[in-house]
Amino acid sequence: MSTVQMRGKGTITFPAKLRSKYKLQEGEVFTIIDLGGGSFLLKPKVLDVDVFSRRIAKRIKEENVSLDELLQALDDERKTYYQENYVKK
Repeated sequence: MSTVQMRGKGTITFPAKLRSKYKLQEGEVFTIIDLGGGSFLLKPKVLDVDVFSRRIAKRIKEENVSLDELLQALDDERKTYYQENYVKK
């Protein structure tokens, strides 16, 4: 168990061991849940866009895809989507 102190403007510093263990970084967003009786639960809020961007970055690195190749593929997909959904047949 660790002890923390609230400072000015409500700032709390997480102990280094916990930051390291849970890979917490500056700017991390948390949801605070009031459990009542003065007890709180802090839960890291994982944003979907962060999850997806990490997955995409990992795949790009694994597949050794260049930025130009990625942009071309996105442009091709956009054109295909437009043709399939907006062009009358």
